[in-house]
Amino acid sequence: MRLRDYESGPRRTGKASPFGIKVRIAGAGLFSLALLVIGTGFYLKSQSAAVHTDQATLCPIKRPPAGVTVILLDVSDKLSEPQRIQIQNQLTRLRDSIPRFGLVELYTVDRLRRRVTEPVVHVCNPGTGADLSRIYQNPELARKKWDGFATKLTSDIDRQISSPAMSTSPIFEAIQSTALRTFGNPDYDGLPKRLVIVSDLLQHVPGQLSMYEKIPSFESFKATPYFSRVRSDLNGVSVLVFYLARPGVTKQDRRHVAFWDNYFQAQGATLDGVERVFGDK
Repeated sequence: MRLRDYESGPRRTGKASPFGIKVRIAGAGLFSLALLVIGTGFYLKSQSAAVHTDQATLCPIKRPPAGVTVILLDVSDKLSEPQRIQIQNQLTRLRDSIPRFGLVELYTVDRLRRRVTEPVVHVCNPGTGADLSRIYQNPELARKKWDGFATKLTSDIDRQISSPAMSTSPIFEAIQSTALRTFGNPDYDGLPKRLVIVSDLLQHVPGQLSMYEKIPSFESFKATPYFSRVRSDLNGVSVLVFYLARPGVTKQDRRHVAFWDNYFQAQGATLDGVERVFGDK
């Protein structure tokens, strides 16, 4: 008698049993379900992390910006090349310090007109993408938007600081414009606000006040009708001044800076710093 006559149990035929087929089908189904759940999770996470922005300004559509930075350029007197280079460097550092989705507006000290000056730039920082996940976000697209933002802002600033000189320098009026059009906007209530001024701070409006002639005490200026016309609501605004030194102008002294410190305090702002920018023409 051969050994196989004593083997017990069913003989293998090479075909999977119905039970095995069901197990494999169930396993494949569970694996597909797991992939679907994971994919859905990444999609939902990417959607929750996504901030829909305006195509032109790169600003958030359904929420306010992260903060407001206004750059006010006083181009009433032409900058020397050393001053222009220093300002370009400082404003590049400022640009890079703006938080993601922070708003930047650029104003210039314009010629005296009846209308309230408007910003020449209104754009938000889209972020560099360095803090985004490659799994459920798109850091490459974010970086591309950042490059466009940085290039536009830098070129607009460079164009403005290369503008020809003007015969007047209505700095008070320009600051009032930023207060009316930007800082006073109810959409920006409660946001961090910063005013960066590039100027020699020599107000020059003939018939009203010319700081080339004399620097009055702030208290005497405050009592004039002119102050009532140009005063602003700058409550909660922090101010940084890049103070353009003008060769031969003796009025640019501590008394001059103190005048502006009192001017900002009287309107609710805080003068956080005055950085001198030297460079003969």
